[in-house]
Amino acid sequence: MKNTRIQLAAIFALLSLAMAPAPRKAAPRAKAAAKSPAVIALIAGRRVDEADIRRAALVMERDPARAKDHAAWRKKLLDLCVDRELLALEAERAGFLKDPLVRRRIEVESASTLYLAIKDKVLVPQVAPTAAQLDTARAGGLFRRVKLGYILSVTDKESTYKLIETLKHGARFDSVAALYSIHPSAPKGGDIGWKYVGELHQASWSQFKTAKPGDVMGPFSNAAPAHEVYLVESIVDPDDKEIRDVMIRDRLLNVESRYYVDVLQKYHFRMNADQVGSMIFASATEPADSILASLDARGHRPKHDIHPALGVLATVDGDSITYRDLAVPDLMQRGPDGKAHIDDTRDLIRFCSLAALPRLMARDARERGIDTDPAVARRLRLIKEEESTRAMVAKAVLAPDSTAAVAYFHAHPESFQRPAAHRALVAVFAREDTANAALAVWNRKAARDSIFNVEGFARNDKAVANTIFPRFYGEMSLLDTDQDPLSVAVRGLQEGQIAPLIETLNGYAVAEGRGSEPARAYRFEEVRLLAQTQAREEAENAWVTKQLERLRAATPARTVPARLDAVRLGLATETGGNRR
Repeated sequence: MKNTRIQLAAIFALLSLAMAPAPRKAAPRAKAAAKSPAVIALIAGRRVDEADIRRAALVMERDPARAKDHAAWRKKLLDLCVDRELLALEAERAGFLKDPLVRRRIEVESASTLYLAIKDKVLVPQVAPTAAQLDTARAGGLFRRVKLGYILSVTDKESTYKLIETLKHGARFDSVAALYSIHPSAPKGGDIGWKYVGELHQASWSQFKTAKPGDVMGPFSNAAPAHEVYLVESIVDPDDKEIRDVMIRDRLLNVESRYYVDVLQKYHFRMNADQVGSMIFASATEPADSILASLDARGHRPKHDIHPALGVLATVDGDSITYRDLAVPDLMQRGPDGKAHIDDTRDLIRFCSLAALPRLMARDARERGIDTDPAVARRLRLIKEEESTRAMVAKAVLAPDSTAAVAYFHAHPESFQRPAAHRALVAVFAREDTANAALAVWNRKAARDSIFNVEGFARNDKAVANTIFPRFYGEMSLLDTDQDPLSVAVRGLQEGQIAPLIETLNGYAVAEGRGSEPARAYRFEEVRLLAQTQAREEAENAWVTKQLERLRAATPARTVPARLDAVRLGLATETGGNRR
């Protein structure tokens, strides 16, 4: 009998998953006509093809049936795809694609997809330097890589020149750096590693054209005021590939903002100056919902008492922006009074441009033919299905209140069990040398307290392994089931024992064991949000399961099992998957 229970999370994962590009095949000698993907299932005119099954396989990769019953697992993939289409059909029939908030979310998500395609196909090729630009860049010398010793000194200029003379006469650079440099690299003898010449003081650029290892360069005055001194340890001339990669990286840093400006200019974005004052006044004096209720179908309203007339705020070629386009939660935040304040003209310009950009990017993509790319078109369709389906489920299943969350918590005690844990006093440092210095005196309590005071540490006893950052310390419980470096290191400590230095994602941690804690049941207050989330997920799954039972009966899918079996998923255990 068909298992009618549906995991809504799998549906949404299938909708939002970005499909990896298929491996390129050798082009045939004779150009063949493009073939439409073979239909594996048809649901009221909607198709499920091989690409859909491949996406489902990624979502269901860890399903136990994959290894135990491969044929049943393949059938699950098809059922998941069919259920996705049934829910999307129902959302469309219910009119969710016409909901203004859903439409705005679709516009925004679609714009993100289209931008990535435009960036890949248009913008990135445009930023690639020409051969002449590469030659110019090489001649300028700014892409030479140098390994440097570095001193940042606040001594007066005369003293700094004397310091340089001592270096040129054989003084050890690392010793001088440790004594005179105020840069964080001073404890390491001024070693700052490899740098591009273009990253260094501009006054040094010309000197680097003839510099050689062993040269002491400077002083170069900066705005601190302070003086920079360099020791050239090694120099490498980059090849064309390295110069090209760096130039592309630098140019891509601002490519997104430049593209947005270009699109607004392309379609002649213009603010309506006559509406600026009225809109700012209305936003400061009226709740957003009140303004929306007063607008007609075109987004206009006449002057009424003290309420100013409102109309078109901005225009682009063939379109316009009104307050209705701005007053969406993800664009303008509303305060406790229900007002969505627009503070000044700059604020209004920003909101109007953000409202216009998604649809302008869609126009730009259409004109470039980007939206007809099969992978892009599929992703745009899935965005519509995802947003409309989410909106349908959210409207049907309200968030559980505290009473419902408490009831769920007590009804599922097995889901809220806290594993055994070890407590530890943990301090996190940004630099390895500072952490090592702290570790050296960690056993002396007075020294430990002085470190916290001198370093300006703040106490945070609510932190966990991944939320404690440099310049914070605190006593925390680290679960025995966690596999992060800090939790693993603390797990073996006895009470009062100090761990070796621990490198974490957030910095360098020093930890002292404070004892162990047995496994126990969580208190509701500890897992309130988790209980609310799981209660809602259960309610959503129950609602979706009930709907799918009805939809499957009302709209049966026509499937071609042989085509499903022929889909190659690249798995050694599948039948037909690796046939050549």
